[in-house]
Parts: sequence; structure tokens; C-alpha cells
Amino acid sequence: MAGRTVIDDRIVNSKAEPEKTMTVVEHLDELRDRLIRCLLYMAGGIAIGLFFGKRILRFLEVPAGNITFQALSMEEPIVVFMKVAFYGGVILVSPLILLEICRFIAPGLTKRERQILMPVVIGSPILFVCGAAFAYYCLLPPMLRFFGAFGQGVSPINQRLDFYVSLVSTVLLYMGLCFQLPVVIFALSFTGLVNSKMLLSVWKYAIFAAAIIAAIITPDPTAVSMLIVLVALSALYFVSILLLKFFGR
Repeated sequence: MAGRTVIDDRIVNSKAEPEKTMTVVEHLDELRDRLIRCLLYMAGGIAIGLFFGKRILRFLEVPAGNITFQALSMEEPIVVFMKVAFYGGVILVSPLILLEICRFIAPGLTKRERQILMPVVIGSPILFVCGAAFAYYCLLPPMLRFFGAFGQGVSPINQRLDFYVSLVSTVLLYMGLCFQLPVVIFALSFTGLVNSKMLLSVWKYAIFAAAIIAAIITPDPTAVSMLIVLVALSALYFVSILLLKFFGR
């Protein structure tokens, strides 16, 4: 009876905790399925970008004010339109692609490491949008206003459309990436590499690094745009420290 009880207990435990192992072929099959889903997401996002492409272009032209745009070749408007549609569509579905990546690597992580994925999946798209909105409403208008005002009385400004869209898109992208700072700090805190006390002790070096980043991503030769980005990055740094002190590990 005792031996039978031990056997029964083993059977119950094996049913309660089944081993979740996958062969190499199963991993490749899952990778294929997720890649296909990512491609479908991209196709759908690009289709939406093509539908709203002209509206996105007009939206990007708003910070330029009264600057007149021109194309130096017949195919340039089409090329710019396709670029805007492609990148806009990819950015739109990037949270879904990020979710597929996280779901693929999650089974190979520990429980503590999987806890890092949740703030990354949720926080990264939100902070990226916040960074792009900050650049669109707070950074681009004074920067473009300076360029336009400086050119008055020197020569009429007829801005090339391709160059302008590339400039604006680059600034939006860089600010979106810079606003990922809280996510990076929280992810590092989960690994035990940083904490609020340590980050607060090196705040001078963090401000210096933020100044270098601000100088790199702002093409404006004046210090106005650089100061705007510097203030934003510094505020993100100290807010991250404050949140880490109360909610982080």
C-alpha cells in the first residue's frame, strides 16, 4: 500500500507539473509562424500607411509653417510618399511585432526575467509616442522657425521635400528612442545592476551625457533646441529615479 501511494503521488505530481520542452524543429516551426505573423502585421501597417500617406505628409509639413516645398524630379513626390507610408506603417504595428518577439523568447527566460518584458512591451510604445509628440510640438517648431527666420532677407527658401521629410522623421525617431530611458532604467533595475541611490549619485555624469545626446540629435546651431532636449532628458532621468525609488527593485 505504501509503495502504491508513492507511485500515485508521483503520477499526480507529474500531471500537475508537466514538462514544457520543445524540440529544435518545434522551435523552428514557432519561429516561422511568428515571422509570418510579423510580415502580415507589416503588410497591414503599410497598407494603412498607403491609405493615409498624404495625410501623414501634410501632418509632417505643419511645423514648417510658411516654407514652400519643392521637388527636384518627377519621381521625388512618389518616393517620399512611399517612404512615409512604409515607415508609418512599420511604426504603427511595431508594438505587435515587439509582442511577438517577447512571446517567442519568454519560454526561455526565468520568472524574474519575464517580469522585465511586461514594462518593455507596454511602456516602450507609449514612451515612443510621447517622445515623438514632444519633438513635433516642442522641438521642431522653434528649430524650423529659426531656419526660416535666418533665411529671410538672404534668399527665398524653397525647401526640398525629400530632405525636409528625412530631417523631421529623424528628429521624431531620435526623440522617440531617447524617451525609452525610463524603460531601460527599469529593466536594468530588475537585473540588479542599478538602483535609485546609485543613479542619484551619478546625476552629474547623466546630465553631461544628456547634453552630448542633445547636441548630436538637434541640427539647430543655436542652443535653444539643445536646451529643450536636455531639459526633457534630464526630467526623464530624475522621474525614473523617483519612480524606481517607490516602485522599482
